[in-house]
Amino acid sequence: MQVAMVEFAVGPDRVDACVEALKGITGTLVAAQPQFHGATVHVEKATGTVINYMLWDTHEDFINFRDSNAEKIGEVLGEFGPKGRMIDIVAEIPKT
Repeated sequence: MQVAMVEFAVGPDRVDACVEALKGITGTLVAAQPQFHGATVHVEKATGTVINYMLWDTHEDFINFRDSNAEKIGEVLGEFGPKGRMIDIVAEIPKT
């Protein structure tokens, strides 16, 4: 699996709106993709930063999904100025 990380620098007063938009689109459009395996949304309230970590089979799966749904995604998240990064999982350390 690979991680697609999308960061939103929205400011402290727009964090809640961004999180709700992410929860809505991730719970519907994104979750319906067979290559998608889940997401976690993180917030740094002091800076107004929201980060969405999504697990996909491959980065290409995420990119194909993003590109083929750009209009729908833009309608929901475009105002928040997303910046994406592709991250490889290189180690998992289980709790002992």
